Amino acid sequence: MKKLTTIAIDLAKKVFQVAVYNKYGNQKSNKAMNATQMMEVIHQHPEAQICMEACGSAHYWGRRFEALEHDVYLVPAHLAAQYRRGNKNDLNDVDGIYEAAKRPKTYFVSVRTLEQQDLAVQHKLRHGYVNQRTQAANRIRGFAREYGVNFSWGIHRLRHEVPDALEDADNELTPSGRSSLRELLDQLLALDRLIEAATREIKRMGKLIKACQELVKIPGIGWITATMLYVRFGNGAAFRCGRDASASIGLVPAHQGSGGYNRLGKISKRGDKYLRWLIIHGARAVINNLRDKQDGLSCWIRNQLAHKHPNNTTVALANKLVRMALAILKSGESYRAPVAQVAP
Repeated sequence: MKKLTTIAIDLAKKVFQVAVYNKYGNQKSNKAMNATQMMEVIHQHPEAQICMEACGSAHYWGRRFEALEHDVYLVPAHLAAQYRRGNKNDLNDVDGIYEAAKRPKTYFVSVRTLEQQDLAVQHKLRHGYVNQRTQAANRIRGFAREYGVNFSWGIHRLRHEVPDALEDADNELTPSGRSSLRELLDQLLALDRLIEAATREIKRMGKLIKACQELVKIPGIGWITATMLYVRFGNGAAFRCGRDASASIGLVPAHQGSGGYNRLGKISKRGDKYLRWLIIHGARAVINNLRDKQDGLSCWIRNQLAHKHPNNTTVALANKLVRMALAILKSGESYRAPVAQVAP
């Protein structure tokens, strides 16, 4: 069915800005309304395509609108801001969302399924616990240093060194200082248990998803990375090719150009920082365990290391892993290891 109407929505908690445009791009209305009134407008235009900013609750409303057989387009927030005219307010924001959605080169965020949303929540919980544990470890080191007690870097060493320091009667730790360090250590150990629980839940959920079962066959990709790739890329339909997927998480070179001359720079580091961090650490693990393997991927890595810095090779491998992952998600096929090229 040809879509005759476009509805742009600026989402919020209670008050939604809803603008309706006809097939010629003329605005027919632009009003603030509550959720019930917004759904009435949606039902009045069964042929409409709906565009929203990819922000909080966008995936929820996207699933609701898709269930009503509407075409839903989630516009990245930074693109919507580029097309906003005038001061920032709801009226101008919804116009910016519409203008961005109509541009032929705009890329959209896929609406997450409930399965993807569950995994995303677990990842955010786990990542938050990891950050809190790092903060607790830094507090322990900072507080102890004021009493002349120095701990080694690394969470694993800290777990063993803090109890020894608490029992050492020869250092300058006072009863109050020992109590504070013991409380911080208890926080750190409690966060360890929360991280382990979130990790187990992510692995359990990932093992039930066929796409994740195939992704973990790629070298350097475990259950944590595989499930996050599934959350981020879904079935891969939002991306034209593997390079687009790599670019969406900032793994391609940024460039500047003028007068027909373009200069490539470092990677852009745009998009999902957390997923980029996971992929790069996975790539580094593959390189560190290269040894004398003779498969196609290992030979390619060895060739890269021969004339590039290890960090450059790590990023290049991360880029390749993302492309492999997208190919699996788009095709639904199993991972096929690259074949080593035989020299003539």
